[in-house]
Amino acid sequence: MTTKTSKGARPEPLDARLDAIGKLPSRARFHLPGRERTVAVTLGESGVRWYAYDVIARRLGPAKPSKDGRQTPYRGHPVFVAQHATGTCCRGCLEEVHGIPRGRPLDRAELNYAVNLVCGWLTREIGPVAKTRASRPPRSAMPTVPENPSGSPRSARASRASRSR
Repeated sequence: MTTKTSKGARPEPLDARLDAIGKLPSRARFHLPGRERTVAVTLGESGVRWYAYDVIARRLGPAKPSKDGRQTPYRGHPVFVAQHATGTCCRGCLEEVHGIPRGRPLDRAELNYAVNLVCGWLTREIGPVAKTRASRPPRSAMPTVPENPSGSPRSARASRASRSR
């Protein structure tokens, strides 16, 4: 997390840190599958960042998180995959890979560091994505609902009533 220099300790650049983590055999095997990739693109950068901050603050932020070491699934959301790939999945990995000790709550700088690692890994994995959630197609592009065979429009209630008789 920090690099020692003649002028004291300074934060290691994010890209250099991601390169170092990517060389670890246990972290290099993680890649973003198609479903999670689609979720990341759909949510956009801000949606993924918000979710990452929320998950990391709730699951890793406390001094003694519940289910520590088992709280992050391996799939289901792009943030989960990125947490395993960057060593931010549990307090044990945070201590081992990043030198953030267990037994005390994460401060704001450490939370931001973990979120920046997760989002940086996702950006490397899928490339830059839209800043916000993907827009919904206009209604004119939506498929039309076929009419009933008789040609006269019926309400849903009338349709249910006629079927139950």
